[in-house]
Amino acid sequence: MFDFDMVRMARLLPFLVLMTLSSCDFISSLVSREKVVAEVLGKKLTESDLNRNLDLAGLSPSDSADAIDLYVKDWASSNLMYELARDEFSGNKEIDSLVESYRQSLYVYEYELRLIKEHLSTQITDDQVFTYYKENTSLFYLQEPLLKGVLMTVLNKSPDYQVIKLLMESPSDGNMDMIESYSVKNAAKFDYFNNSWTLFSEVQKRCPLPIHEVDFKNGTLYTETDSVRTVFLYVTKCVSAGDMQPFDFAKSRIRSILTEQRKTGYLRSYRNELYERGLSNGSVKRY
Repeated sequence: MFDFDMVRMARLLPFLVLMTLSSCDFISSLVSREKVVAEVLGKKLTESDLNRNLDLAGLSPSDSADAIDLYVKDWASSNLMYELARDEFSGNKEIDSLVESYRQSLYVYEYELRLIKEHLSTQITDDQVFTYYKENTSLFYLQEPLLKGVLMTVLNKSPDYQVIKLLMESPSDGNMDMIESYSVKNAAKFDYFNNSWTLFSEVQKRCPLPIHEVDFKNGTLYTETDSVRTVFLYVTKCVSAGDMQPFDFAKSRIRSILTEQRKTGYLRSYRNELYERGLSNGSVKRY
């Protein structure tokens, strides 16, 4: 008895193989038809390469064309330079050693990232953070003042200058909307950092006029002025240089420290286990 299904399949098999090969050829042809933008010594730069490496969002057509032209020129010259350098230093043992060392480091780095991601919990509890804070107070003394408050820069000729000054003398939650509204109306620079501790050096960076460090006090308005504008700095809360950082300010840094310590400890332990295993199975030999 013949199995007609088997016979039919045997007859169709050559056609199925041909169709599969044709499909592969079709896919390959689609890939090969990707537009090539430039070519250097057989190495091709495609449109997908440009899209992956260039951000043209928001650029005009002219600017986009200039950016692409610059990238292509840099890509081509870099490849030409590489070929010249490779020919010049071919067989240079020092360079070969550096390349191999970098290659090894890159592989190890990526492998360690995967190990940490797959096998290590980096979740740090609030209790662990606070314990570290209390046990390492010497790490958390301030080198400069730490402030919470409101900052505004206004033109001296502003018709609302006196109103703004009056509001800034006591910028409570109730009049904060008014202060912000006046800042928009007068094109004044307004910065609200009343909910987050900010280093004094960061406050200075936000000012068009130099603000000098003084003995800041809670609930106090400080001003700096020139012939054009005035800076109002209302300090809601402050911690002086030499004092200990508030826990709320220090905890993000502590969390980073503990996370890095946990990663370092895990990788050190993993390397030690790997070494001991190498000794026992003979892949590591000591002489």
